[in-house]
Amino acid sequence: MADSPFNFNPGAPNAGYGCPFDRLRYLVIEDSNTMRLWLRNALAEMGGKRIDMATSYGDAINRIKNRGEVYDAVLCDYVLSDSRDGQQLLEEIRRTRALPSSAIWLMITGENTYEQVFSAAELAPDDYLLKPVSPKMLLDRLEKAWVRKQALKPAMDLFDVGKYAECIAVCQQAIQADSSYKLDLQRQIGEALLALGHYQEAHAHYESIVAEYPRLPWARLGAARAYFMLERHDEAQELLEQLALENPDFLHAQDWLAKVHEKKGDLEAAKQILNELIEKNPKALHRHREIVRAAVATGDESTARKAYELMHTHGRGSSFVQPADFCTYATLLLKQGGNEAGEKLANLSRQMVDFHHGKPEFNFAGAMLKFARAGVQKDANAMKQAYKSMQVAMGDMLEADNEQRIAMLQAAVEVGDEVTAAGLARGLYADFHGNSQMLNRVDTLLSGSAGAQFRQLKAEALKEVEDLNRRAINIAKAGKLRDAVDEFIRLAEHHPILAITLNAAVAIVKWMEEHGPDPYLANKLEQYIQFMKRRDPANPKLAMIIEAQSLLECKTGRNKPAELEI
Repeated sequence: MADSPFNFNPGAPNAGYGCPFDRLRYLVIEDSNTMRLWLRNALAEMGGKRIDMATSYGDAINRIKNRGEVYDAVLCDYVLSDSRDGQQLLEEIRRTRALPSSAIWLMITGENTYEQVFSAAELAPDDYLLKPVSPKMLLDRLEKAWVRKQALKPAMDLFDVGKYAECIAVCQQAIQADSSYKLDLQRQIGEALLALGHYQEAHAHYESIVAEYPRLPWARLGAARAYFMLERHDEAQELLEQLALENPDFLHAQDWLAKVHEKKGDLEAAKQILNELIEKNPKALHRHREIVRAAVATGDESTARKAYELMHTHGRGSSFVQPADFCTYATLLLKQGGNEAGEKLANLSRQMVDFHHGKPEFNFAGAMLKFARAGVQKDANAMKQAYKSMQVAMGDMLEADNEQRIAMLQAAVEVGDEVTAAGLARGLYADFHGNSQMLNRVDTLLSGSAGAQFRQLKAEALKEVEDLNRRAINIAKAGKLRDAVDEFIRLAEHHPILAITLNAAVAIVKWMEEHGPDPYLANKLEQYIQFMKRRDPANPKLAMIIEAQSLLECKTGRNKPAELEI
């Protein structure tokens, strides 16, 4: 028998190493049969026994998410054969928390290009290996990653399940015990403080790290994030601009700088930063949606279309791409018109085969694509047929989100269905009470219709929301917060309007902050959060309510979330 490439004694496969290679669960993701078998044999030589193999992005997702397999270590090739890559897979696994934070992820590739190395490195895999990978290198990197993850695992596991205070305590104990991973533990403490909403403490924590390590990028970013949460936006901007200048490839700093500009009302500056980030890493799908949001709000439909095109090009088949992304892109292409828009709509329709058949929201998106393509081709009969399919699919949905409702509104306007258009417009105007950007979007869609009729409808819808809210708000102002909570709950039950549901959720949060937990109110709060997630998942006030809910569950109550005003 030939000598092992590791020169191991077969009876002691882990000799000289601390990692129990024989007890780990491995997943090898590699489309090359030769390389896949080599990696499997290399893992077996070092003692690995439970080694699963996946040949593609979809195969890996099925094993990790659909079958619920839990792996200790993943060896993933960067270039996969089904048009998606290891970076996109890692992004999806991290975003959906399909694997615990303590799982090891090694990225492997033979393509040493700037874009690929940079794209993968931004997502912070535990290591990044270039082919050809020697057996000794693989073993050493796995060992190093395992030792680090084991030191951090107790804290990571607590953080993953939302036990942030316990996570901080575990980190502090490890630091006092002189852990070799002090900085990693300090970083985990900062994340836990931010998750708890303890922004002043988080800022002081990060500042203490910067005092010792003045050029440490993540600590400086943490301090800026804390400033942002404290609504000290000018100070956050100053820190982030300096950090981005000194570390041009630290894209997360520029992400937060874009958030600061958006918060300060400068959507053009935010859009410019995001466009520059997309040029550096076009496969980071979350940024495409951010650009679309800023571009649509500023009326820059060309930029919005370009961002969506990149999202659908790089995110084909990814669960990050949602039905609403197809719908909004379709409405933009329909407004653009022409042969190019028709070709893109046909390509999007072909992409729909990668998504879940039978689900109403995807059926609606598919029908919207057919409607838009028929509209571009000036085929009135095909438009009517697609429109009927849209109506059926929307009726089958538990709750259409606002992007789907806007798509339906545009279709209703195009076919002259004024009754449906009026009903949708009234609901959207009520939902967007106080949101001038979204109100303007609806106004633009209706500008070519019976203008006076819809202006009157808008005034009535907004007045209705104001009238419904007024009594409950007056009760709250009179100091009878629980009575106001009950009134908001009654309103929310009878009027499923986003603006009212938001206020009901805020009132519940305020009451429980002052009076402690209440199972009935906690259940109502969760119901309203789920409703808002379905209706308007990008609403910034929703994020604050979810954060407040987390604080209540942690039973802290310190540092209330900012701007939670009825």
